[in-house]
Amino acid sequence: MSFIFDITGAPPAQTDIAEQREQAVTERAVYRKKNIRFMIGMATVTALYVTFIFIFIWPMLEKPETGIIFYFFPHVTFIIFIVGNDLHIKRIEKPSNLLDTTIENLSEVTTEEIDSVIDGKMHTAEIASYLERVSDQGRLLVRAELEAIRELFEAKK
Repeated sequence: MSFIFDITGAPPAQTDIAEQREQAVTERAVYRKKNIRFMIGMATVTALYVTFIFIFIWPMLEKPETGIIFYFFPHVTFIIFIVGNDLHIKRIEKPSNLLDTTIENLSEVTTEEIDSVIDGKMHTAEIASYLERVSDQGRLLVRAELEAIRELFEAKK
């Protein structure tokens, strides 16, 4: 989804970054709608299940000849919630968190954040060249580029 920022290569254009950010925001809105539909679906399933228990299962518990199987039926509640939670995490929460991270990584950083990472450290020629090419484009670094520079500094230690 996101660019892989290579400090040794050419920086992406601001329009490309904005396009990727807008695409991620659009996809995030889709997942929010899915989340609402999922919650409505789970609330409906839970309401139907509770209604079924009160209408059919509860009266049968008063009759001892109905069998012991009905005494274990309320434990199905846990299965419903475990399956629902697992589906929610896999289909909605994890992709949403990835999109949130992508949106955050494609947002511009402030000059103070740039200075906190770069200021006072020995630049390599590739970092200086990359920073110059980014400033020639008339934009600030995005968070993912700053993280790539930070990782490059850490690798040089």
